[in-house]
Amino acid sequence: MGDFLIAYGSHTGQAETIAKELKDKAEVLGLKPRLFTLDENEKQFNLNEEKFCTIVVSSTGDGDSPENCARFVRRISRKTLADDYLAGLEYALLGLGDSNYSSYQAVPQRIDRQLKALGAKKVIETGAADDQVGLELAVEPWVEQLLKKLCERFGLNPDKLQLLNDAKMSLNPVKSDEEKKALLEEQKKLKEEEKLEEEHEHEIDVLSAERHKTLQSVPFEYPEYSLIKGKEALSKDENLRVPIAPQHYIVSTVSHQKWSQPKDLKWQNACKMVGVVTEAIEARVVGTAIVTDFEAAKPKWEILIDLGESSSRLAYEPGDAMYFIVPNPEPEVNYILKRAGMLDVADQVLELSIHPKTEKINATLPGHVHQKSSLRHLFTYCLDIRRAPGRPLLRILADSAQNALERRRLLELCSAQGMADFTEFIRQAGISVVDVLLAFPSVRPPVDRLIELLPRLMPRPYSMSSYDQRRVRFVYSEMTFTAEEGRRYQRKGLATEWLQSLRVGDTVQVLGKEPARFRLPPPPASQAEALKMPLLMVGPGTGVAVFLSFCHFLLKAKLEDEANFPKGVTRILFFGCRDAKKDSLYFDELKTFLREGILSDLVVCESQVNNERVQEGLKKSTEKVLPFLKAGNVENSKIYICGDAKGMSKDVYQCFTDIVQQGEGLTPIQAKERMLELKKTDRYVEDVWA
Repeated sequence: MGDFLIAYGSHTGQAETIAKELKDKAEVLGLKPRLFTLDENEKQFNLNEEKFCTIVVSSTGDGDSPENCARFVRRISRKTLADDYLAGLEYALLGLGDSNYSSYQAVPQRIDRQLKALGAKKVIETGAADDQVGLELAVEPWVEQLLKKLCERFGLNPDKLQLLNDAKMSLNPVKSDEEKKALLEEQKKLKEEEKLEEEHEHEIDVLSAERHKTLQSVPFEYPEYSLIKGKEALSKDENLRVPIAPQHYIVSTVSHQKWSQPKDLKWQNACKMVGVVTEAIEARVVGTAIVTDFEAAKPKWEILIDLGESSSRLAYEPGDAMYFIVPNPEPEVNYILKRAGMLDVADQVLELSIHPKTEKINATLPGHVHQKSSLRHLFTYCLDIRRAPGRPLLRILADSAQNALERRRLLELCSAQGMADFTEFIRQAGISVVDVLLAFPSVRPPVDRLIELLPRLMPRPYSMSSYDQRRVRFVYSEMTFTAEEGRRYQRKGLATEWLQSLRVGDTVQVLGKEPARFRLPPPPASQAEALKMPLLMVGPGTGVAVFLSFCHFLLKAKLEDEANFPKGVTRILFFGCRDAKKDSLYFDELKTFLREGILSDLVVCESQVNNERVQEGLKKSTEKVLPFLKAGNVENSKIYICGDAKGMSKDVYQCFTDIVQQGEGLTPIQAKERMLELKKTDRYVEDVWA
């Protein structure tokens, strides 16, 4: 009774998190959900034998399936399957995506079509959550609808759904002016005490040669409606629908012994990560430099690493990427542990175990945390403290708030009625756990709960901009986030800050990233075929980096056998920048490729100087672009797009659609069909990020 399947396909972990939260809610209702990745079909479960299945799945930037559901998509797409193969299945599907991408919701839509084509019956409308505006805006209503359907299916009283809300809590707003004034005074006093404590600790740290690096926040005035205060209708609502707190299941013990990291300690407990194909590999930094003018709006930097003897373990092709293992900043780690009251024991031996009295069903330690390490190690290398905190974590922080006004506001932010505030002041503002703690000074977060609820710290992928098996070059943009919109201190991007701190001779750890379709030669083509292949490459900003690896590969082939290197092959690169004098990347290198015949054309588009983006450059070069958009593709040409997805991916795709429509006199529908065919046959391939 109550048995059903939850299956997910996740690339960054968001779909997995939602699937696990759904499982927890179903178990509270007394149901018996089973949780697997979609690729475990025909191993741990057989979809054609299931009666009810809930699917949560995302799309990657180029419209590919996440690695842990790619096999599933191929299997249900087999033409040999009968039309009634899944006739006995009922399903609910939630798709995650980002509308910045031209392939938004591509994978969920494909799965939806295939399930229906195989006779499966959809019981609720498919959800489409958009990370651009906030996933929760679509996820929460969809989950609520699904839970009602599960109650109906398994004969549960709908009143049981109240178990998911915390009815035992006192949610009455502060009513009298005297009460409110007293609590505001208490809040003010807490902030003043915290400020004095920070100043005192700073003096102590200076005297003790800065024993702990401390976070320096800036004075901040919140607007009337902000992270710390909602509108009157919300603040006076006496019937907030607040989710129950997640089950507590981890208990930690800290000894008096100092922890010394073993040499053989595996990164994040050797926990499997989707898209990673190697263990952590050590490399040495042999070069780092800024490659644009310091005055550029977004300075660009390069880092060169030497893989040494490990290069044989990491075979790669042009277009491939590597993951950098990036730590959290020490001052932010120290601040969180200080607020948890654990900073003084941060470097001592920590052991984690399952709480003997937990009510969580089949509780296990998160795979990415070590059973034995230290708090500093976990919060530096395993837990993501920069990602905007989710509502379950806010719920726990509310429980640990000592001030009633702060507790009330945190409960508002995680309530059903406070969804708009959560989206605006938490998700879209991009604030971190530290920002929340700074905004609510009475909160004392339990460290065990943080370990349970903080997401896994993911490594950062970067495409290679060179082609040398041993020494590999990467390019990155300097990302800076100012102290505003609830962000209490200026910061750089997590990877940016760390990469810029590296010096020649330092050691870094990298992971091999599973190859995608964006590479040269494109699978399954041979190197000989790649040398003859016409290429149209579009790379605004750091998007040009990957095409440098293409060009290095082609130049290497030419130098090794110039007599047989194909001549006259069309290879056009559209490079977008703001101002070529300030932020054009590797311009001299690109001109060398042009001179050597590796590139047949180099089109530089300056958005600030000439108000010309790559889209305008493409339209001006219609005659050169049109051959790449022809039906049939006799010349086996390829179009590659690489860069920041925000606005660019959809705009460039629409630009090509307009070009083929006008150039060949097609109708709008015909032009869209042509572009879809190009994507389907891998003639139009993207590597874009948001």
